[in-house]
Amino acid sequence: MQELSQDGKLNQVSTLCHYFQSQECKSCQWIEHPYSQQLIHKENILRKALQISPNFQLEQSVSSPVLEFRNRAKMIVTGTTYHPIIGLTGEENLDEGREILQCPIHHPRLNEVIQALPEFIQTFNLTPYQIDSRKGELKGVILFYSPVTDQMYLRFILRSQECVFRIKKLLPSLQKKFPFITCVSANIQPIPHAFLDGPEEIFITEQNFIAYQLGKLVLNLAPQAFVQTNTEVAIQLYQTAANWIKAIHPNKMLDLFCGQGAFSFFAAWSSKYILGIEINEEAVNTANKTAARLGFYHVSFQCMDAKLAPSLGADLILVNPPRRGLTQTLKVIEQSLPEHLIYSSCSIDTLAKDMSVLTKNYTLEKIQIFDMFPHTEHFEILLLLKKSKVTS
Repeated sequence: MQELSQDGKLNQVSTLCHYFQSQECKSCQWIEHPYSQQLIHKENILRKALQISPNFQLEQSVSSPVLEFRNRAKMIVTGTTYHPIIGLTGEENLDEGREILQCPIHHPRLNEVIQALPEFIQTFNLTPYQIDSRKGELKGVILFYSPVTDQMYLRFILRSQECVFRIKKLLPSLQKKFPFITCVSANIQPIPHAFLDGPEEIFITEQNFIAYQLGKLVLNLAPQAFVQTNTEVAIQLYQTAANWIKAIHPNKMLDLFCGQGAFSFFAAWSSKYILGIEINEEAVNTANKTAARLGFYHVSFQCMDAKLAPSLGADLILVNPPRRGLTQTLKVIEQSLPEHLIYSSCSIDTLAKDMSVLTKNYTLEKIQIFDMFPHTEHFEILLLLKKSKVTS
């Protein structure tokens, strides 16, 4: 049961989740398989997708706890004010939601708040959004919990500002019950159907970030900023990148798609100058405040599209693009051709596409899996590339 079957498929064992058993939630499609098998299967997927030779030594994959590892939850709210349903949309009828109140991969703090939210929704008359009729206000909630600092942010995703005042009235009782919720905001998303972050963020609390500890660093984390969902594995990802950067010791480093600046901050002791580029303005503001607080005056962040980033004559460029990959940002790399490139990716398909371009000028030196997403086919990958002696 601890190895792949002869046909390369995963063997099946009992599941860890009753939501999966009842088919209420199918997100963790590999949850019935032994975790050791999952890691082997991901390594095989990586080798095949990137056409990595069996002789190339992969760095040892970084594993995750199999339960309670997820620090971020993104939940749909359906149903009615008197019977709100927090979890997923329905399969045939989107408005007939599926309730997920105690997900086994969520940190217990997340489940604690999620289970209590229906009562708050009822008490403060927050009407769930109806996708079919396009009526109602509350589309969903997003929560993130930082275990070491014991702080959480909670975002209410709303169709409009209509019930923002009621959420403000809700705040004292919410924080009395959950004092670790230190940052609450309302995100306005008027677009029908799509449950995505909207352009407007209204803070209900005075504090507009949480203290987010990663290893020895305490960062300011804004609700709008990208953050890895698995903090324990994320720390190892950032530290590994920092170790690689320390060995290179670049004079100038460019950090593209930098988000809250985690890679930059972990590398702060290893480069004389670091510039992070991020399109989310609030994330940039928060990252610059963190840099000032930590006394990292050689680390700064600018708000711009990564494809417009200056080359700086950087010795090292680190990229952590969204799932769509580098796209036009490849031109920044091709124009500057730094001696080293570090690529952090959450999508094997777009990584393979980008690597087909990058390997014209770069040679793969190291590659490692960081399993942020146990029980699924997804995983984070970190690569170190060095400029070829003869470039095209």
